[in-house]
Amino acid sequence: MQNVCRRCGSVAGFLLFVWCTLAVAQTRVFIDIDQVGGYLLPIALPKLLGEQIEPELGEQIRSILRADLEVSGLFRIVNPATYIDEVPEALDQLQYQNWSTVGAMGVLAGRVQRAVGDTQLKLEFTLHDVVQQRPRFNGREYIGTRQQYREMAHRFSDLVFREFTGEDGPFNTQVVCVAPRHAGNKAKDIVLMDYDGYGAQNLVADGALNLAPSLSPDGTVLAYTSYRGGSPQIYLRHLFTGVEERLTTGVGLALPGAWSADGRYLALSQTVDGNSDIYLYDTRQKRSTRLTTDWGIDVSPSFASDGKRIVFTSDRSGTPQIYLTDINGRPPVRLTYDGRYNTSPVWSPRGDVIAFVGRSEGQRQTLDVYTIRTDGSQLQRLTNSGADNEAPTWAPNGRFVMYTSARGGGWQRRLMRENGQGDRSLTANGTACLSPQWVARTAR
Repeated sequence: MQNVCRRCGSVAGFLLFVWCTLAVAQTRVFIDIDQVGGYLLPIALPKLLGEQIEPELGEQIRSILRADLEVSGLFRIVNPATYIDEVPEALDQLQYQNWSTVGAMGVLAGRVQRAVGDTQLKLEFTLHDVVQQRPRFNGREYIGTRQQYREMAHRFSDLVFREFTGEDGPFNTQVVCVAPRHAGNKAKDIVLMDYDGYGAQNLVADGALNLAPSLSPDGTVLAYTSYRGGSPQIYLRHLFTGVEERLTTGVGLALPGAWSADGRYLALSQTVDGNSDIYLYDTRQKRSTRLTTDWGIDVSPSFASDGKRIVFTSDRSGTPQIYLTDINGRPPVRLTYDGRYNTSPVWSPRGDVIAFVGRSEGQRQTLDVYTIRTDGSQLQRLTNSGADNEAPTWAPNGRFVMYTSARGGGWQRRLMRENGQGDRSLTANGTACLSPQWVARTAR
């Protein structure tokens, strides 16, 4: 359209130019997350109003916003060295032509200031649409302690994501995972951290070997396996009170899988008399029901968002494959037929796709992350790095997949969109994070 406008001349040309200008100005910039390819929406992040008082804090806030938007694979931060206006005139006042000149389609103008007697922080942002030359949202603010600045920045990143895609963002979220201790120490802790690896806090750190964490949807109960008593048992830890209960007994391996969306049921696997099967623990009735009875090894159950269907891994066919059942224990239906090794299924919160780990059939035979629709169609390989890629977990919005990768020699977390595009590293602060579970941030 701009090329057409450049050819305008005479009266008719002038009228066409006016029409073109109005049409462009009325165009609402929007990202169709299902159709995106290589294009990245250019966003400008100028210095914050008030940043001169606390320049280090301002830079940290902008770096969080920048990292969030870039890691999504949907946005490109315009080079600050090109900015004509280093700082906006005001939150709601921009020289739009200056930002259009540097190629920005959006500008996130912010202000940082002390609040409540200098004990807290007030953060405000306005998102400007340069194409429409008006704010997309105006004067949104959050107030919190200085220690919460990262959370507040992530919340603004989510607002930007929603404005341009119409969907919830993945940034103000957390990850529960296993953190190994130093080399030579078999103990592993259960930790909770922001999705980007910052703010790690211990949930279980008793010096024992602790594995397979699974956090309830409301963030109040942690299910995990511990060897503290000698044999691997599942424990439920109530995070608000610290009260803990042992869920399983016996000498066989017991591993929690996933919670139903309403938090009532915990799907798990347990080995009894040498055979591993899928069980369903009802938190209301305080009892477990056996769902599978096959001779094969049945493990890794994951719930659909409807709280009724369950996907799991079984080698009942001779090799590990993905199967579907439900909370009533209906006869399992095999989902995967390609490949001789498919495991670790995780149901998307959107309900239509399952991510899993499969062994590639090429010369390297590495482990990779795949997705498949719940009817067995549209098998898609998402990773192909030449190294093992394991432990997929979905973002709460179902639009991104996090996983661990051995590329580079050590295990690191990576993130990609649901179609495998935009793959990026998430390793931060040197905090190891194995068996991640991506969860919504909840008040704890």
